[in-house]
Parts: sequence; structure tokens; C-alpha cells
Amino acid sequence: MTRIPSLAATHTGKEGNFLYHITDAPVASALLQKGLPLNKHHPLMLTEQNGISAWLAKISEYIQGNASEKAVILRLRRAMVEDALEPDPDHTAEFASNCYLLSGNFNCTMT
Repeated sequence: MTRIPSLAATHTGKEGNFLYHITDAPVASALLQKGLPLNKHHPLMLTEQNGISAWLAKISEYIQGNASEKAVILRLRRAMVEDALEPDPDHTAEFASNCYLLSGNFNCTMT
């Protein structure tokens, strides 16, 4: 997981390889230090690259001033969390982009 500038997030050519989480600086710092939480009761929302703009627009309702300056975009490789993702149909519809919940409900099969 890495912190990236918002301009880089919207202009990378590796769209399908990464997922994104947008938050404020204190939460971003905690996630970078402690890692991603796997909590089925409070899952972390992730979106694909084309959902970043909608997410920034959504949080601008709650953050005074320029939300894109105060928001922190975290990027992580999809392959690292693929098995712990659940579809998030509500945010997918709202953002017009695939969104997921990092719940920790691993999609493992027993062999």
C-alpha cells in the first residue's frame, strides 16, 4: 500500500492492477503504519481508478475547503487482497465504478 498524489491516481495506465482507498491524513497514517484492517463488521471500502473522482466529490460534502487537498489516496495491488473482497453494490451504483469491501471473508475453497 502506498500514498499517491491525486493527479497520479487519475492518470495511471495500470487501471486494473490497483484498488484505491481515500481518507484523511490521520487515518492514512494509521493504515500505512498498522496495515489494512480485516473486519467484517467495519470493512474498508476500496474502489477502482475510475471511482476516485466520485469519491473525492462525495467527501467534499463533509470536508470544508478543498477536499482534494485534504484527502489522501492510498493505492494497493488488487492481487494482494483479491480473496478478501466482497462487492459493494451501493457504492458501485453511486460512484459508477466497481467498489469493494475489504471484509476479510476470504473466498477460499477447501481441497
